[in-house]
Amino acid sequence: MLRRPVTVLVLHNADDQALITGYRRQPVIPVLRFQEPPAARTNDIDLAEHAFALCNIGDDPEHGAPDPRATDYRRRGNRSLSIGDVVIVDGRAYACQPRGWLRIPKPAQTLVRRHGSTPLDLG
Repeated sequence: MLRRPVTVLVLHNADDQALITGYRRQPVIPVLRFQEPPAARTNDIDLAEHAFALCNIGDDPEHGAPDPRATDYRRRGNRSLSIGDVVIVDGRAYACQPRGWLRIPKPAQTLVRRHGSTPLDLG
């Protein structure tokens, strides 16, 4: 059986209070999209955790060679992935919780730029 790469989309919550309230169906801003090889991670939560690492420590040379995706993410002015943000793995959405991830319905997206959230060009 031939397995295909997995698409991961990181979205920042557009509500400044989401860090306190968590995800509550607020619009989210797409800020990073990448593909992972089929064998790279075993499940959606592993991929969400990988996205979390890319968006938080992936460009810090103290943690090894910086990942070019993380370096570009930071260069575009994006903040760290936080509570209330969302990661979509091949169409399945997960909200970042204080501990772990919660499966949620696909959220509404906005392309509005906010401080620390530079939207992707999805065109």
